Parts: sequence; structure tokens; C-alpha cells
Amino acid sequence: MTCADSSNSAAPCAAGLILAINGADERLQLALGRLPDVEGGGEGGGEGGEAELLASQEWTVPGQAVRFLAPNIRHMLDSLGLRAGELRRIACVHGPGSFTGLRMSLALAEGLAAGLACANGAQLAGINHLALLAHEAAELGAGAVLALAWSRRGQVYAQAFQGEAELTGPLVAHLAELPQLLAALPRPLLLLGGGLRRNLPALQALAEADPGLRLLPKGWDAPRPQTLLTLAGRAAFGPGPLSPLYLRASDAEDNLAGIAAGRGLSEAEAKAILARGSRSLS
Repeated sequence: MTCADSSNSAAPCAAGLILAINGADERLQLALGRLPDVEGGGEGGGEGGEAELLASQEWTVPGQAVRFLAPNIRHMLDSLGLRAGELRRIACVHGPGSFTGLRMSLALAEGLAAGLACANGAQLAGINHLALLAHEAAELGAGAVLALAWSRRGQVYAQAFQGEAELTGPLVAHLAELPQLLAALPRPLLLLGGGLRRNLPALQALAEADPGLRLLPKGWDAPRPQTLLTLAGRAAFGPGPLSPLYLRASDAEDNLAGIAAGRGLSEAEAKAILARGSRSLS
């Protein structure tokens, strides 16, 4: 979608549209909504009340976000007779989670916002994946919540919440470290997310030994579209860029020496190439 595609001859609607993107886990999610009053607010989220959900789409397509994101944003807008130029806010889950999914979704959010800048100056915001996972469970009022996202290599991304309050910051933990983490948290304690599902036997064993732990079923592994849109509407928006929330080095970084050797490079040469590619263009 280019600026020409997103231009709209009619005056921009006061309500405006908000788009939320989640590519942090296996389930890729898009949610499109309308904010009641964007014009009257500032740069922050939540202007004028709760966003109205207009459309949402979900796919379980690990590693294939690039094939689904942009075409289906266009499809949602076209199906509703809307223009990309009506987008005022674009929120994207910025981690922690799948490195590939985060890169693809964040790149799309920033590219789309840049393309719309000539039309209406679309604003960007990041959403914490773990806070998103915990939000609905926290509303149950049944105790503290520990959100777990899959991190591969016998690890999980984890963060604990009590209602809206953070009990811990986002962290990465090996499975062997979980008993110590759990022991420091209040009971009852609800556990949920893809990190739970991927390590279910180990966490079931911990729950069997601790009646204060409750493992939520698979339906809690990903947020509902309305929850994604709600947290998007409350996010702090600005001109960007969006910074990914990476809590550990990627597999490619950890295996850089082997990857470089396969391409006839030394590790130092590979690091120099990466450093050149990471330099700011400003």
C-alpha cells in the first residue's frame, strides 16, 4: 500500500481506524477497529473510550507471517469499504516472542505507518506480548497470573501480574529456574500461554506438587481479538520507530561462527557485516 493507494478524497473521519498486529507467537492475529474520538486526544492511547472491533483475522502459520500480513490487512479494509488512509493508529506486539514473527510484523507496521504519513500521520505503539496474554486472566480476579511464551531451547519468556500491576518485569528463564520463580509469587497463581503448552509435562508436575498453581487450558494460549484491540487502544502512541523487546540473543546470533564458516567468512568478518547493516540511516 502506497501513499497513493491510501489517499482519500473525502475529509478524514473524526473517529479514525486503529489496526493491531500480533506476530509474536504461532497464531498470527490482526484486529481492525474504530476509535470514537481520535481528533480530540493527544499522542497517547485510549482516546474517547474503547475501540469498536470491526474485523479480525487469525492464522496458525508459524514462520509464514510475510505471506499473510499485508494482503489480509488490505482484504479486511476492502471488505468493509474502508481505505488505508483512514488508519490513525497502528499497534504491534513488539515482544517477547518469535524473532521472525516479530521482525515481520514490526517491519510491516513501520512501513505502513511511513506510507500513510503523507495522508494522515499514522502513529505507532508497541504492546507487551506477556501483558497481552495475562490481561483476560487477570480480569477473572482469581489470583496472580504468570504469562509464559515459548522461547525454545528449554526456556520460556515469563512475566507475573496481579490485576493491572506488574509483579515482575519480562524475563527469560530456563525450565530448571521455574520452581524458584514460582516460589516467589503469590497464590493462587494462574499459568497460561504458549510457553505453558510447549512445556506442559514439566509444569504439570509442578502443579501437582503445589495446589496453589492452576494451569489454564489451551484456549488461553492466545488473546481474543477484542483483547488485542483493547490493549492497542490503551497503548502510548507516537511517531516511532518501534523497538523490539528481545530478551535473549537469536539462534542466528548464537550460531554466528558456524553460519559464517558455511559462507567462507570468519566470525569477525560476519560481525563486521552485521554492524554495517545495523547502522542508523539518519
